Amino acid sequence: MSDFEDQAMRKMAAHLSESYSSLATICLNLPVPVTLPTGTVSNLEVVPAIRRVMDIVEDQPMPELQQATLLAICAFWLGAMDIYSLLVREEFHTARAHSAAANILMAEDHLQDLAVWLADNQK
Repeated sequence: MSDFEDQAMRKMAAHLSESYSSLATICLNLPVPVTLPTGTVSNLEVVPAIRRVMDIVEDQPMPELQQATLLAICAFWLGAMDIYSLLVREEFHTARAHSAAANILMAEDHLQDLAVWLADNQK
């Protein structure tokens, strides 16, 4: 890989990690708290955990919009992880890297929305 590609992959991995940490924090603050693996974890642990969150979204006592937001966060994050995995296994392609970045940005945007809602409703 070129220096640009290596740097892009490092940044993407860092953003995936940061957004996962934010999701783990959000999940602890849900009306029915959900604990995700934290610390030094691998995708073999976090991917199934996020899929489980998606399976139980409807069990959270929140309005449908916030349930949909949580589902979207998980879906965008998993999409970014899938694309990142393709970048690791296959030939690096800028369009694919942009797709992963877009998914991460969407997950982070929705994380912010849900964090605001949770903060407003924990008063």
